[in-house]
This record gives sequence, structure tokens and C-alpha cells, in this order.
Amino acid sequence: NKQEEKSMQDKHYLDDWIHVPICQKGDKLYHYTTAEGIRGIVENREFVATKSDFLNDKMEFQYAVEVMERLIERYIVNTDLRMQFSAKLKAEIDRIGIISSANAALDEDEMSFYVVAFSKQNNNSLLWAEFTDFRGYCLEFDYEKIVEGFRHRVFLHGTVIYDEEEQMNGLLESLLSCIHSLVEKGAKDLQGFFEEDAIPSEESLNQLVDAMAVVCSVYTMFFKKSYFAGEEEYRFIFPPLHYEKGQDRPQFRLLDQIFLPYIMVELETEQQELPLQSVMVGAKNNSDIAVRGMKYFLKTQGLDIPVLLSDIPLRY
Repeated sequence: NKQEEKSMQDKHYLDDWIHVPICQKGDKLYHYTTAEGIRGIVENREFVATKSDFLNDKMEFQYAVEVMERLIERYIVNTDLRMQFSAKLKAEIDRIGIISSANAALDEDEMSFYVVAFSKQNNNSLLWAEFTDFRGYCLEFDYEKIVEGFRHRVFLHGTVIYDEEEQMNGLLESLLSCIHSLVEKGAKDLQGFFEEDAIPSEESLNQLVDAMAVVCSVYTMFFKKSYFAGEEEYRFIFPPLHYEKGQDRPQFRLLDQIFLPYIMVELETEQQELPLQSVMVGAKNNSDIAVRGMKYFLKTQGLDIPVLLSDIPLRY
């Protein structure tokens, strides 16, 4: 319908080939964190970026491969080509190593990415429970200023996609774009790729596999299963440390007796003021002291912004 078409037209994407929606001017992002977290952000302008394979859904960085497998099964009708393309694509993804466990013996720092998670949702009970047990803080930021603050680093950013059909459509669009590009460059035998009698050359198929392995590696950073949809996550993804010269080795924080690796990512801003627009205090911190203490802390850091108490009703 016309409303859906307008919604699609209004969306901005990470890339012409990678249909991961990105925020637009005026949008707000929310970061749920602890008292220690907000102190680091405000005093040092640093965010904790968690190693990708230590996130809450341990399989999420392999999930896009499963979606790609279902797409291959659905759209490539030539059985031999389907099996060949699938096997080659898996092998190339393993070789790249970003989203595969096949390279587990290699240097871990070179194979993983680091993620800073935001949400498009303010005062979200799921996120309060997941990150702060309703005792922490929800920080409101201006999207554009956050992006600008990370410009000194190499990074990707975008909205996490939870709907499988949307995920599959994104991968299909990328596959079609790859085929179209290769055909224009001379690989005419890819034109009938989705036909029963498709017989692309080994060279053309390998070129398509190489391109789609990179596409899958990017998409996998923004695909999650539907039961996480309530998070409405918007993530910033930073590359392996060996791409970032001069960076220290990962640090570790302890959570429930588990060592979790992370790096600190600095937010650089030309203006002196941190682009923090408001702070919400978790519902369990329901004493007046929590709000007053936060206001006083922010004021000592030169921030005169609203501090509110979450109005989510709790039964305990």
C-alpha cells in the first residue's frame, strides 16, 4: 500500500547494497547503563564496547548465515547450483572468519568486533531489566552528535533487523545487486542464475560468492532473532583491534563471576559539552536522593539537563 511505499522511501540505509536502516536527523538514541557506566561516559566521554561473541545472544553473529541458507533454498531452483553455491559461500565465510567458529584457533582479537548498544526506545522495561535490574540509568543522546563523536574511529552503525522476511529481502536485494554488477562487468552467464537451467562458470560463481560472503558478514552484525525485537536496538560496531593502530589489548569486566572482554571507545566532540540530553533514573532507585544525586553529579560536570525518575510500575 501507499503508506508502506512512503515508509520505504523515507528510510535511509547503511549502503546501496546493504539495506540496514540508519537513523535520521533529529532522532534520539537511548543507552541503558549502570552508575559506573554513566560516570565513565560523563567524566571520560568513553563507552564500553563489548566483544561481539560475548553479547546476550551468543549465536547472533552466525544467524545471518542461517537466513542466507533459507534464501538459497527458496530462490535457487537448480539443485546442483544451489548445493554448489551454498558450499562455496560457507567456505568463503569461514575463510573470512568474522562470523564463523572455524577460525577459533586464530588470534581472537583479529576475529571479533566490538559493539556499543543503544535503543530507539526510552523507558523500556525489557532493557531496564536486562541491563540494570531497574536500578541503573537511561541516557538520551542526539543521534547525529553520537555519530559525529565516533568519526575518528572506523565503525558501522544501523538499526538491528528482527523480522525474518525483512532480513531475507535485504539479502535477496544484495544478491540481485551483486549479480547485476557482475553481469555488467562481463559475467553474462549469471543472468539466468535463478532459472532451472542456470550453469554459471566457475569463475563467475566464485566472484559472486566472494561478494556475498562480505555482504553476509556485514548483515550478520545487524540481524537478530525476532524474540529480541522488544529491544529496538541501534548498534555501533567497531572493527577488530588490529585495524586500530595504537589500541591497547582488551580489558575485562566481571559479571556473575564471568570475565567479559571489552574496549573503551572515546566520544570526541568539538563542542565542550557532552551531547547528553536527559537522564532517566531506574524505577527501583525511587528515593529522592537518587535523582538529586544524579542532578548534582551532572552539574559538577557542566551539564544542566533534565533528570527524571522512571514511571514504570513495579510490584516488588
